[in-house]
Amino acid sequence: WYKADGDTASNAADLRFAFFRSCFYSTGSICFGSLVVGPVRVLRQLSAFFRPSEEVNSLLCLHECLHFVQTCMASCVDSLADRFSQWSFTYVGLYGYGLVDAGLHSAELFEKRGWTTIVSDDLVPNVLFMINLALAGLTGMLAYSLEQIEALSLTSLGVPRMTSFLVGALVGLVVSSVLFGIISSSVNSVIVLFAASPVDFEQNHPKLSEEMRNAWREVWPGCMDVLDMRVQVAGYLDPTFNGSVRPSERHPLLP
Repeated sequence: WYKADGDTASNAADLRFAFFRSCFYSTGSICFGSLVVGPVRVLRQLSAFFRPSEEVNSLLCLHECLHFVQTCMASCVDSLADRFSQWSFTYVGLYGYGLVDAGLHSAELFEKRGWTTIVSDDLVPNVLFMINLALAGLTGMLAYSLEQIEALSLTSLGVPRMTSFLVGALVGLVVSSVLFGIISSSVNSVIVLFAASPVDFEQNHPKLSEEMRNAWREVWPGCMDVLDMRVQVAGYLDPTFNGSVRPSERHPLLP
């Protein structure tokens, strides 16, 4: 992202540095996030059932009290979701923040770009989760077939065929979750970097930058206004983009 194509040695060094920092200095944040991010995401999805409607107006005291309670609960859930989100891991890996600070910085970034609604759309995680379930079912059926056809005793419980299906499904779910977790993290990293440093992307990979901005315009009209303005201003100030990036947006993997 921050280097032109062909600079493989520098990219490898940056990757090693990021891996070392994440494993040795950010392990606590990653483990803490793995513990709380999942439940917070589920809680935010469940909050849609008790989130108050802005269109309903009533002067009844009971209704007003209920509306106040719902607003407080939704505000608390949103506050937790800002601090413990999937984007926190991306900021921890790129910039080395703590988990809570990483979540707040990512929420602030998307709010400034006007992408709050876009990043709230869990399309990619939901699609990958459905694929995980499908793979879990296939591996469970494979284990069931081995138990039935080959007469292999995969378990000594009273219901061997059902147990073999559950064991196979569990193994497939865990393995596929690890694989698709890498894909989901890569997508999150691209979105964060695209929001944080569009000028660097335009400078080092102009063709990919143009394709990405055009694709985003088709799906989310108007979402590229801020990024297009930043790229145009940077090109006006310096056609080579040298010195056009603020110090806070320099290469995040450099010490």
